[in-house]
Amino acid sequence: MGQKSILGSILGSTISSVVIVGILGLFLIPLIFPAVDTSSIVLQSKYGEWDTEAYLTDDQTTDYLKMTDTELIITIRENSQISITFSAIALLALSTSFNIRSSYNISLVIVGISNRTFEIIYWDSSGSTGAFRQLTYNLYSNYLSQPLPSGTYTIAIYWKSTWDAAGLNEFFVSRVPHWNWIRSLWIQEIKQV
Repeated sequence: MGQKSILGSILGSTISSVVIVGILGLFLIPLIFPAVDTSSIVLQSKYGEWDTEAYLTDDQTTDYLKMTDTELIITIRENSQISITFSAIALLALSTSFNIRSSYNISLVIVGISNRTFEIIYWDSSGSTGAFRQLTYNLYSNYLSQPLPSGTYTIAIYWKSTWDAAGLNEFFVSRVPHWNWIRSLWIQEIKQV
C-alpha cells in the first residue's frame, strides 16, 4: 500500500470521526446535561431584608394584612415573568389556654395580578395543657408568574390567621426586642427567549 493511500485513510478516518462525534454530541449533550436550560434569561433582580416588627394574633381571621415593610417594586418588559422567593424564621407562641389548632395563611402577592399561598398549621388534640408553648418554623416559598405585560408591579407578603383558638396566640417573624429575625424577599424579571 502506498504512502498516499495510508495518508488518505488516516485523513478520511479523522474527518469521519469528527463528523460522527459532532453529530452525536449535538443530540447526546442535551440528554447528558438536561439541567442546562437556555430558554430564559434573568434581566434584573431585586432583594430586600427587613427586621422590623411583624406579627399576627390568631384573632385576625377576617382580612389579609400586609406583612410590615415586606414589599418590593419592579418594572418589567413585555412578556417577562416575575420570580419571587420569600424566606423567614417564624415563632408560634401559644398561650396556656390554647387548645386544638393554630393556623396561618401566608401569600406571596403580585398586587392586583396573582398570588401563591401556603399554610402553617399546628395541631394538638390533647386539649389545653396549661403550659405556654413556642414553636419555630423556617418559612420558604417561591412563585413564578405567567408572562405579564410591561409595567410596574408591587410584590408583597400578606398573611392572616385561619383559626381563632382559645387564649392569646401569636405568630411572629420579628418581635422587637425579643426575636429580631430577618425576613427576605428576592424578585427577578425572567425573559423567555
